[in-house]
Amino acid sequence: MNPATDSVLIFDAFELDFARGVARADGVELDLRPKSFAVLGCLARNAGRLVSKQDLHEAVWGHVAVSDDSLVQCIRELRLKLRDDDHRIIKTVSRRGYRLDAEPISRLHEHAPRDAAGATSAPRAVAGRLAVLPRWLLVAGLSAIAFAALAFVPLIANGMRHPLAELANWFAPQDHGIVPNPDVERITALAVEKQLPLPAFRVHAPANDVPDSVRRFLGVWVSDEGWINSHRQFMMIVTSVDRDGVATGYLVNGPAMPHSRTPGPGFSGGFTGHVLDDTLRYDGNAGLHSASITADGRIEFKLIFREGGTGVVFLEPLWTLGRSGRVARNQT
Repeated sequence: MNPATDSVLIFDAFELDFARGVARADGVELDLRPKSFAVLGCLARNAGRLVSKQDLHEAVWGHVAVSDDSLVQCIRELRLKLRDDDHRIIKTVSRRGYRLDAEPISRLHEHAPRDAAGATSAPRAVAGRLAVLPRWLLVAGLSAIAFAALAFVPLIANGMRHPLAELANWFAPQDHGIVPNPDVERITALAVEKQLPLPAFRVHAPANDVPDSVRRFLGVWVSDEGWINSHRQFMMIVTSVDRDGVATGYLVNGPAMPHSRTPGPGFSGGFTGHVLDDTLRYDGNAGLHSASITADGRIEFKLIFREGGTGVVFLEPLWTLGRSGRVARNQT
C-alpha cells in the first residue's frame, strides 16, 4: 500500500475516500468541515507516526496564519464524529502533535492478483468487504433471510414481539449505550416499517453538569407523517450532549417521495450541532438545520436550504431520557 497515492484508506471502522472528499463510519458519511477532513487525511496518510502541529498547519492551512485553536477545533470535531471519546484513535502527543493510532489498508488490495495462498484467504477477503458495508444494509439483508426462514417456523415468530428487529440484533449485536434493549427493538422495528436506514448508534449518558435545556434533546426522534408536503420519513438521533451545548448524532431520511426535493433512496449522515436558546442548530452541506422542542413535547425541525426554501417536519419522541417515548403512528 502507498498511503501517499491510494484514493481510499480503511482504518478501524472508518473509511477515507480522498477522490470523493468524504469520510465514512460503518458506511455512513460523516459531515466534516473541509479543514477537519484535511487534518484527518494528513493523519491517515501518516498513520502510526507522529505528525507535528507545524506539519499539520502547513498541510492544511499552508501559508495562512491561524491560531493553534483552529487545529484544536478540528481535532475535537474529528473525535466527536469518530466517537473517539477515549482518544483511542487520535492520540495527543503532548506539546508536539498528534498520531492516528490505526493501521490503514487500501481498497486496492481487494483487487490484487491472486497467488497460491489466494484460495485460502478468500473467506477473509469476503469478511473484509462485508466489514465496510453499512451496518443497516447488513442487518436488512440478514433480516430478510431470517424473515423467509420464519415462514417455516411460525411458532418461533409468534414468540417474538418484533421478529425482524430481534433477529437482526441477534445476527449483528450492537452496543446502543443507555438505550434499553426493548426500546432498541422498538426503534429498529419502526425504522424497518418506515424504510429508514438506521445507522449504528450509541447514546452516551450525559454528565451531571449538562443543563436540562441541552440534555432534553438526547434521544431518538421520528416523524409521524414525514416532511410537510413531501411526506418523506425522517428521524433524528442525538447520541451525546455536553455542558457547552455541543450535540452530536445522526439525521436519517427515508426513500424519496413524489414531491421530495432530493431524489434517491434513504440515507443518513452524522452531525455536530450546538444548543443555544433552547434550539439545536447545525450548519450542514444542504443548509442550516434547527430543532426546537414544542410545548407538547415534539420537535419542530427546519432545514433552510442554501439555494432557497425551507423544509419543515415534526418529530415525535421515540426514546428520550426518563421516558420510553410514544411510538409514532405509521403512515398509510
